[in-house]
Amino acid sequence: MKKVQTPDGLFIDTLLETISDTVLVLDDRNCISRTGGAAPWAQLQVLEGRTLAAIFDNETALKLAQFCQDLREGVEEEVLDIVLDPQQLSFLAQLGLQYKASYRVRGRCLGDEILLVMQDVSLHVAARQRFNREQPRDPLTRVYNRKSLVPVLNQAIAQSQRYEYNCSLALIDVDALSRINQQFGWEGGNSVLRTLAACLHRSKRTSDFLVRIGEDRFALMLPETGYEQSMLVGGRLVERMAAMEIDNPLGGAAIHFHISVGISSLQGLTDNTEQMVRRASERLQRAKQAGGNRVLGEED
Repeated sequence: MKKVQTPDGLFIDTLLETISDTVLVLDDRNCISRTGGAAPWAQLQVLEGRTLAAIFDNETALKLAQFCQDLREGVEEEVLDIVLDPQQLSFLAQLGLQYKASYRVRGRCLGDEILLVMQDVSLHVAARQRFNREQPRDPLTRVYNRKSLVPVLNQAIAQSQRYEYNCSLALIDVDALSRINQQFGWEGGNSVLRTLAACLHRSKRTSDFLVRIGEDRFALMLPETGYEQSMLVGGRLVERMAAMEIDNPLGGAAIHFHISVGISSLQGLTDNTEQMVRRASERLQRAKQAGGNRVLGEED
């Protein structure tokens, strides 16, 4: 969302009149104070004064409430993906929500108010789902194989450059996989790879894209994610894997393993897929040379 140098009230009024997305303005109690934009259900004043819990299902209301809290605490570049289903939202269905829709929510704190801009990304999600169904998967980990990475990364970069969003790439490598194979056998190494892939899949957002690109290496594409956020993602993954225990197929002590992560983030309109992959690979190699079990980015 671009910053506009206008008083907050004028900024919001102009936005409500001109934006093609859906806008909700919340007061300091997370009650709707103003609405507007594209969705028919947001063009009615009947929403004003209602709480998030009175409009959305419990899960969505809790997500939005936490989202608003993060914004009030100064979190920047926050993005939230939600799905609105008229079968679960009878109130919004009565107001004109006719079909299940996927929204990408961006937020901004304006004094005591929170501005939420909801972009309908249903067509994009449907296209991604069709793409996912058509892509071949890695037989061991069941995530997508390396042929899928380049077109997805190309698309994410092009979209980020067009709309002035951020995007990042995380390359993830198992530390000393050959040693694990020697100590616990190939099945032990395969268990590590399957466990890592499953954990990465559970940890990622709907919009993120996970690919196995080598024997012990994975790539995680992070759309609309800036450098600091991607470093936090990498750090959480390193900590999570270090605490993991895997059953030993040979019996005896459980298998423990670590990962290294290299991060690159989009750098302007001249950046491209090849350059992002190269930078992430360089940081990953430096992380492994420093002993592994760490994440390094472009500022390290």
